Amino acid sequence: MIFSGGGTQGKNKKIVLLAAGFFLMFGYSNVSYLLPIYYANVGFTPAQSGLLVSAFYFATLIFRLLLGNVLVRSGFKRLFVIGGISTVAASVWIVLAGSSFCSAFAARFLLGVGTAFSQISLATYQSLAFEERERGLAFSLIMAGGLAPMMTIVPIADWLLAHGCFTLYIIIPVLLTSAMAFLTVFVLNTEDVVLDSSHAAANPLRGIGDCLKIPELSLALFSMFLFSLTDAASAFMASMTSSYGLMASYFLSSNAVIGVLVRLFLGKVLDRYPRRRLSVPIIAGMSLMLLFASISPSRGSLMLLGVVFGVGMGFGFPLHLALVSDNAPLRLQPQAIALTWFLVAFDFALVPLTTSYISGFTDPVTGFRAVVVFILAGAAYEAYLWRKLA
Repeated sequence: MIFSGGGTQGKNKKIVLLAAGFFLMFGYSNVSYLLPIYYANVGFTPAQSGLLVSAFYFATLIFRLLLGNVLVRSGFKRLFVIGGISTVAASVWIVLAGSSFCSAFAARFLLGVGTAFSQISLATYQSLAFEERERGLAFSLIMAGGLAPMMTIVPIADWLLAHGCFTLYIIIPVLLTSAMAFLTVFVLNTEDVVLDSSHAAANPLRGIGDCLKIPELSLALFSMFLFSLTDAASAFMASMTSSYGLMASYFLSSNAVIGVLVRLFLGKVLDRYPRRRLSVPIIAGMSLMLLFASISPSRGSLMLLGVVFGVGMGFGFPLHLALVSDNAPLRLQPQAIALTWFLVAFDFALVPLTTSYISGFTDPVTGFRAVVVFILAGAAYEAYLWRKLA
């Protein structure tokens, strides 16, 4: 059984520590978007740089799916220790790898493995540490920390690279992973949530299968898949915008600013309205903003569309995390959270592969629009399924 409650640390302190944890984790993850610039300076080809960036996401994709069951058997702290040691060692290894492709690839893969351990543990604790009526506001405040690096750390990293400070740039993940390890291992107290290992499935995939047998939970996960697909499409829209001679940062920066503000000041909305009724409008609205962004955009239109998209991003991610937790029984929470983050990693691996494949025989704009149209169709289907369950 899984028990939650108790007062080993106050709710506000939990929110601050979890927000800090996601800030640090997304911080060192997001600066990797700029790695191709660093690796070009090292001497790698664009194809090699792409493989090195993808190694991180494929590692998290592989391990996230199985770690929910491991977490139930091992507990939060053991996974935090493994994740902390792995990520710090990997980030130092990346600095030392230099121009050795095999060494750099192994280091990036190890960073992804360590991140999966820390992330599943942190996200599962977040899910179980708050009651259902508290999750909307709490998750919104916590995930503001996850979006904040796009406004802070990433611009600093971009500035360092633009000014030729490549060594300082590549040291950023070392600092962030070290702070993350210290926070999760020595500061965050997880004793108010107790996991009973007797409820771990003998076959790691069995718990996942049990999750998928629950219609409401399966639909919540499908909704998370669509939302994350929308998020990934925006993250990899640079090829589309560059076709019009524009930078994606006009859209992404306004999105990040508004998303953080929404999560900080409007999170209570997610506790006042049925979350399942909000999921489809948010996904449909965000995907429409992406579709409009692909139709003769300008600098001003990208910024305006990014603002509207940011409202959806601000509400959407914490809403879907809460929606999955709402529909998962306590004994299946770790497996449900593992599935959630697996879908996120899957989408971020799927979108660049899909858009580049379609663009290969059409163009980047068509490849981008194909993904967006698929999301819109999926949102319509999700609305139909929710009505069937009502």
